[in-house]
Order: sequence, then C-alpha cells, then structure tokens
Amino acid sequence: MRPTESMPTAGRLIAALLLGGLAYYASSIVIAIWPVEYNFGRFREVCGLTGVLMGWRVIGRRLGRGVMAGIGAGLTGLGAMLFWLFLLLSFNEMIGRSLDLRYTGPFEALNGMFEIGYSWALNIMHPRLWYLLVGGSMAVGLISELFSPKEKS
Repeated sequence: MRPTESMPTAGRLIAALLLGGLAYYASSIVIAIWPVEYNFGRFREVCGLTGVLMGWRVIGRRLGRGVMAGIGAGLTGLGAMLFWLFLLLSFNEMIGRSLDLRYTGPFEALNGMFEIGYSWALNIMHPRLWYLLVGGSMAVGLISELFSPKEKS
C-alpha cells in the first residue's frame, strides 16, 4: 500500500457522500416495495452509513486510474455495500429471532441467518431498484474519478 493511499482526497469524500446518498435513497425504495408489514427501525440510516463507509474505503481506494476503472470501482463498491448490508441486517434479524427462541442451537441460527439473507435478496428483485443501484454506482465511480488525483505511471 502506498503511503498516500490512506490520505483523504476529494474523490474519496465525493464517493462516500454519493454512495451513502444512493444507499439511503435505495433503502426508501426497498421499504416501499417490501411485501409484508415489517418494522424497519433504523434501516435507512444503516444503509446510508454502510454506503458512506464503502464509498470511502472501497471506491476511494480504486480511484485515479482512469474513467473505466472509476466505473468499475463504483460497481465494486456496490457489491461490497450489498454484501455487508445483507450480512449485517440478516445477522440483526437472526439475533432477534434467537431471542424469541426460534432456534435450538448456534448452527441452526447461522443457517437461519443465510436463509433470511436469501429471502431478502428475493424480495428486492425489482428492475427499478436494480437500475438505480447499478446506474447510480457507475455514476458514483465516474464522478468520484473526476475529482480524484491521477496516479503517476
């Protein structure tokens, strides 16, 4: 890792803010299309914060290598954000179900966590949401690339 790779830059800040805003807005769409009555709690805030972190850490690290690499960084940031969101949110739901004594052991609870994540992935399979996420993350990577310092070859 280069010493300057961990330095704050305008590109990292832009990537963090834009991906966080995209995640916050997309979470509003998820709440609107969810098929059952569900208490989402701080769902929007968790999604927005995860987007900020992934924009800073994942997209921000991959900037400065050109326009196509910036778009790829945006898609990579989207993948990392979705991975961590599914993991965090399904873990939270699994803990709630464990406290209601729905599982007999830790392995059944862990299996339940993956079943929860899978069912949630099926619930958000809507074209409008995926167009927003994929197109928005590509735009985040492109805009962030425009504000990032260029690498020297």
